[in-house]
Amino acid sequence: MPEQTYNNFIQTIDSTTKDQITSVYLIHGDEYLVKNAFKKLRSFLLPEKKHKTNVNPIDGATDQIPNAIEQMNTFSLMPGTRIIAIMDSQIFYASQDRSALLEKIYAAASDNQMKKASKFFLNLLAAEKLTANAISSERLNETIQKLTKDQDDSLQHVEWLKTVSDYCINQQLKVPDLMDYPELLNESIKKGFAPRNILIITTDTVHKSRRLYKTILEKGTVVQCQIPKGYIKADKEQQEKAFRENAKNILTQQNKSISPDAFATMRQMIEPGLREFTTSLEKLIQYVGDRPQITREDVESVLERSRQDPIFELTSALAERNLIDALAVLDNLIVNQFNPLQALATIANQMRRLLLIIDVRERYKDQYYKGISFNHFKNQFFPNVLEYDQLLAKESLAESALQVKSSKRKKKADTTLMIAKNPKSIYPVYSSFKASEKYSRQELMDAISIIYQADKRIKTGSQDNARVIEQAIIEICRRK
Repeated sequence: MPEQTYNNFIQTIDSTTKDQITSVYLIHGDEYLVKNAFKKLRSFLLPEKKHKTNVNPIDGATDQIPNAIEQMNTFSLMPGTRIIAIMDSQIFYASQDRSALLEKIYAAASDNQMKKASKFFLNLLAAEKLTANAISSERLNETIQKLTKDQDDSLQHVEWLKTVSDYCINQQLKVPDLMDYPELLNESIKKGFAPRNILIITTDTVHKSRRLYKTILEKGTVVQCQIPKGYIKADKEQQEKAFRENAKNILTQQNKSISPDAFATMRQMIEPGLREFTTSLEKLIQYVGDRPQITREDVESVLERSRQDPIFELTSALAERNLIDALAVLDNLIVNQFNPLQALATIANQMRRLLLIIDVRERYKDQYYKGISFNHFKNQFFPNVLEYDQLLAKESLAESALQVKSSKRKKKADTTLMIAKNPKSIYPVYSSFKASEKYSRQELMDAISIIYQADKRIKTGSQDNARVIEQAIIEICRRK
């Protein structure tokens, strides 16, 4: 069966007949589109009430392939179709895919998913024909240099790799055997599975020259969800088409539309990733409320500042506890010769602001809840934020009056940490409240202490400024 595109698959899956359903599906490409295609296929094959009982998700690490094959060959005790889903599979990875595996280790470790990061790490060692001895304290630096050679700057930070290797050692994890898992799965697909069992494999990477890919193409269904990343005219046209179609699907479900200039502005302001674009679009849908169309003014109100101010972009990433984005922005700041003490001061203000927000949430805890909608926040809760800011302003003014009692000069109240500096711009405040849910009060107090120590180290001039701030960011984002 020929490889299907994402759009064609989404449009035709509901009209698929029983005899057109295959025993194996391979969905590959852009993470966001892959997940959408998987959900659509799962809903087509099974009613929602059976998603928990008849879907067996399996971790994509290659050493889980025997487990998947065993399940595929086992007759189901549950009535109806059973799905065995190998999620985020590494089956097409090889040693030449080192960069892809390193990025996955980095992403998982940054989100404190150490179990997941360790599986990627051990599979990378196996692909590089290394054993567990390679991550012993004596050889770790040598191993990391080998694994990260020829990588771009974003993968040169090795602290996270050391953290993952420590986890593997502490958990006494073993490097998987160098079995030919792709060939093992290939032969199993050729033989066929137990009746009513369907295998679904999702991955970001495929090699079309591999026998496994060709077998799935022959025996099953392959759905291609790639978005071209090149800069030639044809690639750009494909990118634009993918973004427009995705936006249309989301907006249609919400009975919304977006003006042409608003869409063009979004494309200019947001990095070329479909997931980030989709998240931003969902924010805009929430922001406009009952209005049917998203305008350019809406886009600029919600998204503009984070693209204009790199320091703001850094503090936003920290507020979201997104280590990867925070380090990427920091790299950009380093290139542009930023002021390290100014950056630390801004980060400290962001942490203090989040502490104030937690204080507001606790003060009005009977009115705030996780998952609060933007409309409810704007109409019901936001007046509490304004009231709290007024209290802060009065306290600050009183302190200032005491400090300048002997002076005739009047001093304005300090509004640096006001939660709603612009009462007309409510959505950024709402976003900050949502971000505050990612931290506990103690974690924010610890973060301020971390920043204070970093500030001392920079002022003594004894260490590299960029390295000091990088380490502070890692400590703040790392979940305790």
